[in-house]
Amino acid sequence: MTAATLAAPTVAARQSPPPSPSFGAFVAEAAAAGQLVVQPRMGFGDPRRMRAGLERTKAAVATTVGTLTIDSYTRVGDHAAARAALAEGVPLNGYPIATHSAESTRELLAGVLDAGFPVQVRHGSSRPEAIVRALAAAGLDATEGGPVSYCLPYGRTPLAESVENWARSCELLATLVPAGRVPHLESFGGCMLGQLCPPGLLVALSLLEGVFFVRHGLRSVSLSYAQQTDPGQDVEAVRALRRLAGEFLPRDVDRHVVLYTYMGVFPHTERGATRLLEASARLAVTAGAQRLIVKTAAEAHRIPTVAENVRALETAAAAAALTAPGREPERSADSEVYREARAFVEAVLELGDDPGRALRTAFARGVLDVPYCLHPDNAGRSRSFVAADGRLRWSRTGAMPVAPHAAAGRRAPARAPAMTSDGLLAALGGVAARYDAPREQPHERPHEQPQRRSDGARAAGAAAPDGASGRAGPGLGGTRATPSAHRVPPPVCDPPVCDPPLCVPVLLRTGADMDLQTPPPLGEHLRSPQLRSAMLVQQEALHAARRFLRGEGFVELLPPLVGPVTDPGGRGAKALDVDYYGQPYKLMTSAILYKQASLKGFPRLFYIAPNVRVEPPETAGTGRHLVEFHQIDVELAGGSRADAQEIAAGLLTHVVEHVWTAVPEVLRELGRDELDFAELRSGKFDSCTHEEAVARLLGQGHPQSPDAEIDWAGEKVLSLEADRPFFINDYPKGSRGFYDREDPERPGVLRNFDLIAHGGYGELVSGSERESGYATIVTRMRESGENPAKYAWYLDLAREGIEPSAGFGMGLQRLVRFLTGLDALWQVSAYPKLPGVIAP
Repeated sequence: MTAATLAAPTVAARQSPPPSPSFGAFVAEAAAAGQLVVQPRMGFGDPRRMRAGLERTKAAVATTVGTLTIDSYTRVGDHAAARAALAEGVPLNGYPIATHSAESTRELLAGVLDAGFPVQVRHGSSRPEAIVRALAAAGLDATEGGPVSYCLPYGRTPLAESVENWARSCELLATLVPAGRVPHLESFGGCMLGQLCPPGLLVALSLLEGVFFVRHGLRSVSLSYAQQTDPGQDVEAVRALRRLAGEFLPRDVDRHVVLYTYMGVFPHTERGATRLLEASARLAVTAGAQRLIVKTAAEAHRIPTVAENVRALETAAAAAALTAPGREPERSADSEVYREARAFVEAVLELGDDPGRALRTAFARGVLDVPYCLHPDNAGRSRSFVAADGRLRWSRTGAMPVAPHAAAGRRAPARAPAMTSDGLLAALGGVAARYDAPREQPHERPHEQPQRRSDGARAAGAAAPDGASGRAGPGLGGTRATPSAHRVPPPVCDPPVCDPPLCVPVLLRTGADMDLQTPPPLGEHLRSPQLRSAMLVQQEALHAARRFLRGEGFVELLPPLVGPVTDPGGRGAKALDVDYYGQPYKLMTSAILYKQASLKGFPRLFYIAPNVRVEPPETAGTGRHLVEFHQIDVELAGGSRADAQEIAAGLLTHVVEHVWTAVPEVLRELGRDELDFAELRSGKFDSCTHEEAVARLLGQGHPQSPDAEIDWAGEKVLSLEADRPFFINDYPKGSRGFYDREDPERPGVLRNFDLIAHGGYGELVSGSERESGYATIVTRMRESGENPAKYAWYLDLAREGIEPSAGFGMGLQRLVRFLTGLDALWQVSAYPKLPGVIAP
């Protein structure tokens, strides 16, 4: 049962409204009457649907204002595409206000827009001039945005350009709005990426954008704040924002605070979503916000209907009606959020009298630095975490005028935690998990703290700096743990009825095995003690690998970097093209063809081979893919699969033994324990067939195809179950490259293998016996869709006779990650390049 079934709010009267509505004045009148204004996110391309949505919003049992959310084409200035979509009848994800004529929009609003029901335009554009001109021409006076908040989260527009665009747009709004009306602009700065930004920075950005608006001619503004992880901290934030607005904005400027219902991963159950919405309404009333932007119970699943939006409005209004305003704290007691936000504001305003220029300078110097934001003008040196008490804290602050969080009992900040993929995903999904929980009651009043489990384990999303748990290490909460198989899905935002999506990079949104960490700037990365430790381990691993292979009679060759053709395999990876004196060559994705070609002169050979594979962007989040990487490539003439596996197992055992002898203190500092390698060092390796691995996964409910390689998520499930490395043999034909030998006694089964590391680290080695007969190779090429003509040089050698062989490739970075226990390959690469991410 929701609050909507218990009580209906008193609704501000709308009889005989005056003819000239003004957004800020309406909110002020509602606040004076003790009413919380509630507002949906809603936008449709069809004017009739848009009008119907506004009419239903106006008729809701609540004090409401309307919303026109703008479509994506208009947000980015592609008005031709918006016109084409309208002409073709293609649905848009919002209202194209700059494409529809001003007369059409006025007709849409006629009889709906009045002094008792103002309408705001919400968009997400860093180039908003056309939108401002169109809304003013249609008789509207309110919109939202800001030079920072509508730039950093949504694209790659340079901040300097966004500042100039918004300066012009503020001045346009101030001059173009119809006479007798007061133009109103809402800062989106209190949201930014939606979650995991400590409130002090959100409050400061919202206020600084308000100062910017006023400097450019606006006299009515609203300052935003998005509900975060801890209700007590949220109350501090809203009150700090109100107080700072009184201290830094001129007294004659109309202003109010708008709260956004939680903008992160939303609860999946209707009960959980409704309770979170009601909690945001209570927060708004308790902390003194005058307006609330709601979310619906359908938020985590699909595009909400108009009816669901109206239900959310009425639920929030009813919850607000049952909540008494909170008691204001004594002014002498500055809250933590207030102190932090004021430090940001003062540091920025000291950079110059022009707030726009000061904002640009602040981001250029790292004085303002949004955690986990990938915009090129954001320094990217700050990091945050959800502390054990539920509050958002700083773990790294870079050049910002605030200090990292110091754990209780410490005089100095604790060492910054290395946020793992599991840690970040748990933090992102912590609020949703808490409200979806069937038994554990989420905090019902804004001043209460989140409940904690009595067994000492942290609730979802709680992470602490290293040392807080008594053991230093790079994992979540200071302990070194194997990666978890559990994944929380990333936030989904359905465009037709909500503001633009959160700034989680699109390349990191999909897949079952996500690591949202990205490398810091290269200079900072190269100076990292963690990287230095990883490179010491890599150095010893290479030394040990070379010594072992030479001892087994292998000769090291230097592999080619370019060639007319390269390995066609690789789960969607592509090769980079090179213009080689007018001929189309490829950068090597694998040197396997050259290994086979070299066998007549070098029957036992190996490379430490650089490889370049343009992996699909979605693999950037697996923690196991880089565009540039190295392999220990091994080939032995006349060898069988069993021979190759014996060499691979011996190589891994020797390397592990050597690094624990050479640099044990480095491994321990990274959180590794010798017991993690006990089974491996004893020479014990398990094995199973591909068919058996598929059956195990299907038995656990994992949808693994029997005709394909074990997918990354399935591989991790199997890896986490194991306490020693194991081989998977006999992949089905068609799942690997044409060079993997088909078993002559079992057609359709390949004589190949993978070596999977235990502990969740996945594949280390991939190998097989090789096809060597010319006719068989050509047939296999054609069966796999390859054009034999591309492989002319290789087939010429095959026609002469290629030695039967077996071999494998061991990923060097994957090996070092396994040895060090770090979370992602970029952490063990000096110059990491993640798929889809531009890097030096």
